[in-house]
Amino acid sequence: MSRKSSTSSTEGVPTTTEAAPTTTEAAPTTTEAAPPPYEEPKSPPATLDLEKLPLDVEQPDKNVKLKYPKSVFFIVINEFCERFNYYGMRTVLTLYMKQILDFSEDKATVLYHTFLMLCYFTPIPGAILADTYLGKFKTIAILSCIYAFGSIMLAVAAIPNFLPQTGFSMTGLLIIAIGTGGIKPCVSAFGGDQFVRPQQDRQLEAFFSVFYFSINAGSLISTFITPILREDVQCFGDETCYPLAFGVPAILMVVAVVIFIAGKPLYTIKKPEGNIMGEFFKCIGHAISRRFKSKGEKHDHWLDYALDKFDKQLIEDVKRVLAVGFVFIPLPVFWALYDQQGSRWTFQATRMNGDLGGFVLKPDQMQIINPLLILLLVPLFEAVIYPCFKKSGLLTPLRRIGCGLVLCGLSFVISGFLEIALEPTYATIPADGRMQLNFINTLPCQVTVTYRVTDKNGDLVVNANEYKFVQDLEADKDIFATASLENPDCGGYLQFTGGFNTGEVNLGKGNGTKGYSILITERENNLTITRVNNEEQLEKSDTGDPFVAFFVDDYTFEEYAGSNIRIRQETKKTTYEYTYVLNETAATTPEINYIVQTEYQKTEIGTYELFYNESFIGQVENLIQGGVYRVVIQKSLNETDYYHVMTVEVTPPNSVNILWLLPQYFVVTVGEVMFSVTGLTFSYSQAPISMKSVMQAIWLLVVAFGNLIDIIVIQFQSDMSQADEFFLFAGIMGIAVIIFIAMSWNYKYVEDEQKEKEDEKKRLSVNDKTDSSSSSSDEEDEDKKGKENKAFSE
Repeated sequence: MSRKSSTSSTEGVPTTTEAAPTTTEAAPTTTEAAPPPYEEPKSPPATLDLEKLPLDVEQPDKNVKLKYPKSVFFIVINEFCERFNYYGMRTVLTLYMKQILDFSEDKATVLYHTFLMLCYFTPIPGAILADTYLGKFKTIAILSCIYAFGSIMLAVAAIPNFLPQTGFSMTGLLIIAIGTGGIKPCVSAFGGDQFVRPQQDRQLEAFFSVFYFSINAGSLISTFITPILREDVQCFGDETCYPLAFGVPAILMVVAVVIFIAGKPLYTIKKPEGNIMGEFFKCIGHAISRRFKSKGEKHDHWLDYALDKFDKQLIEDVKRVLAVGFVFIPLPVFWALYDQQGSRWTFQATRMNGDLGGFVLKPDQMQIINPLLILLLVPLFEAVIYPCFKKSGLLTPLRRIGCGLVLCGLSFVISGFLEIALEPTYATIPADGRMQLNFINTLPCQVTVTYRVTDKNGDLVVNANEYKFVQDLEADKDIFATASLENPDCGGYLQFTGGFNTGEVNLGKGNGTKGYSILITERENNLTITRVNNEEQLEKSDTGDPFVAFFVDDYTFEEYAGSNIRIRQETKKTTYEYTYVLNETAATTPEINYIVQTEYQKTEIGTYELFYNESFIGQVENLIQGGVYRVVIQKSLNETDYYHVMTVEVTPPNSVNILWLLPQYFVVTVGEVMFSVTGLTFSYSQAPISMKSVMQAIWLLVVAFGNLIDIIVIQFQSDMSQADEFFLFAGIMGIAVIIFIAMSWNYKYVEDEQKEKEDEKKRLSVNDKTDSSSSSSDEEDEDKKGKENKAFSE
């Protein structure tokens, strides 16, 4: 959450103080001028103000009250709209890639993290562009226009059958990454430029509070709204409306650009003053080059090889940055895990039940938990937890960062165990060359089934109006089955006078990785068994919504007679209704008449009224997220007008409630508070004044490399279950923690080094005084001894 704030590429905001002039001497050695002889003043001196600048130097008057700059309101509104766009688009991005672009979960995850990686690599060229060439205003204005264009392109690409979706979507994301990354280091710094310091320090502090509030407000609102636009609105003939989910944020981005440019007459616009990052990299490059080229030259530190070209203070500052950067080497692993909230954890949420009783929490809406917890936990840690540990010294900044790493790893252990709990609800998909059968007994009496498929055979007892699955059968081989009753009487409902044993029936061949329904019914008073040739839907929906389809077993059915099935559910807010048109009978083996098979449709959860040819015949009860349901409607076999309704659960629903994600979200957010907030402060406080922007750039690169780790791991892991992958990332974090402890063990804080230098100065000062005192004492002793000796001789 702390990364939602735009980081400054400059070291601070404007001041009105002026630097005192300095002079340099060409001589290799310098001598101090002798002070003038002391003259006793003729009158008592006035009280000296050592902080007061000379009269000829212009100085700010802190008592002068300046008007609050109206320009910052344009900047705050711009930031709100931009963050709404970015986080709204990002919230639904992985589901868009899977549902619309038809990418696998792995490919969607890799592309998602590639996008995030680019978003955190591009701030560096953005900062250089602003500080060296264009200035902050032009950089923000130009890149924001590019950003808005990319957002519009993504929204338009989401319209079905309009543009090549994959190509234009990826291009739009690339443009967005350039835009959002490029303006990231400029906006907050440009806002700071609108204030005059030190007169407006309080207003500046208030501005940043409002600025960061606008960031959180934009992300919170968009994270909640865009999943609703995605799923609850239908457009362009689709069951979802991604063009709207991307389009609304894109419109706000256009508004952001217009508002920002409209405020130009009010802005304080500063010219570019150069960027320290260029000098930073030049110094390192020159030192490395000279180290290998120079012969016989030795230095205590390899950066000292750059002393021939660069200032000694600059080299010392670079050393300090590299010392901090060395500690940062294991930190990308944190972001590798943390940023999976928008990818792997969102996909995990699609496998869970979001029904909260009257409100359905969508999988991508779970991402709102993180910013909400951030708003609650940051004040708690700052006001209560950290002060409790401050006196003991247990939670130093590096220890806080280490605790954040541990907690982030622990959250993935939790998510791994949660995934294990979800595995029984997975869709069972046969392996290559294998298939599965579902024996559905539509009769009100018990049926015994014997089946045989080359390498596997067995017996089943299927109770009245129930069903049983047989898994892992060899595909592309003949399926043989026999159904039988104990006697002709079927529950007092039907008499099988023609025969109550089917004998062995050839049900044909099934394809690999597919599932098929075997219906046990009645025809002409004979027990009948048949296979519906079209395979069943086994996979769950990408959105987590239930899939529902029908079998109709009706001896009065006529093809193309306008028959239909309609299910209807009324809620307080809306009415859900789905219609299935019945035109043709289904192909079966062996062929029998009057069996109709419909396609699957995604529906909302809940209980529905069921209408067959506009007549109410019953209910389809308790459809749950993730379930795949085949509902059998059977006309009464004893020639009455009664219809029997039987629901077959082809794939089990998501039985684990989505709120079980809260523990891992809570743990990772606590880890973020301790890691990210502390890391930002640590990197800023440990960097030399001239290198603040370089340190912030390194911090952004840490995020980028974290997403690169995700790309590498997910690309190269093969045939690993999702639970095992979560545990793998937790193990990687464990290794990172050990490395971090080793690297930071001997780290010296800037404050500690300064204290050591001050203590050393005091020690040397005391030693000088002691030596001087000892010398004087020795002279006095010698004088006394001389007098004593002289007196003794006399």
